[in-house]
Amino acid sequence: MKKDVKNLKSQVNIQSEENAKLKAELANQENNRRRSENDSNQYSRSNNIILSGIDHSTTEIDPNGTPLFESAEETTKISIAKINSITKESLTLEDVDIAHRLRRSPNGKKDIILRFKSRMTRNRVLRQSKLLRAKGVFVREDLTPLNHEVFMSVKRKMSDEVKSVWSRNGAISYKDARDLVHCVEWEDYQHWLDLPWPKK
Repeated sequence: MKKDVKNLKSQVNIQSEENAKLKAELANQENNRRRSENDSNQYSRSNNIILSGIDHSTTEIDPNGTPLFESAEETTKISIAKINSITKESLTLEDVDIAHRLRRSPNGKKDIILRFKSRMTRNRVLRQSKLLRAKGVFVREDLTPLNHEVFMSVKRKMSDEVKSVWSRNGAISYKDARDLVHCVEWEDYQHWLDLPWPKK
C-alpha cells in the first residue's frame, strides 16, 4: 500500500513538472508571437512620420471646436509646404503616398500621419527634426501602439532618471542622468509597462 502511494506521488510530481514545462513553452511561444507581430507591424510603418503643430487648411470649425473636413490632398500639400519652408528639402506630391489628420493634439491642431513612397526620403525629413522643432513643428516616427506605450513609459515614468528618449526604426533608446545611453530591448518592455504612471 505504501509503495502504491509512493508511486502515485511520483507520478503526480512528474505530471506537475510536465505541466509546468508545457506552460512555460506555451508562454514562450506567445511571447515570440507577440514580438514577431509587433516587429511586422512596425516594419509596415517604416515609410511613415507623424507631424504635430501644423495649422489646418481651413479656419472654419464645427460646434465642438474641431476644424472642418480637410482632404488628404490638402493635408499633403500643407505638410510638404511646411517642411520645405523650414528645411532645405524640395519635397513634391510625388514623394508622398498619402497624408491625413489624426486625433486632435493638446494645442487643438490634429496631428498628421504622412506616408512617403521612399524610406530614404522619410529618413531625410526625420534628420531635420531639430530645425522643424525650432519652428514649432514636431516630427517623429510612427510607432506601433505597443512601442508608443513603452516609449511614453520610458519618457514619463522615471523622468528623474531619464534625460531624453528617442526611437530609430522602431528601436527605443534613452539617455540616463549620467549621460549613458541604453537600448530598450523587448525583454525590458514589460518592466517599463508595469511601472506606475506619475501622479498628475
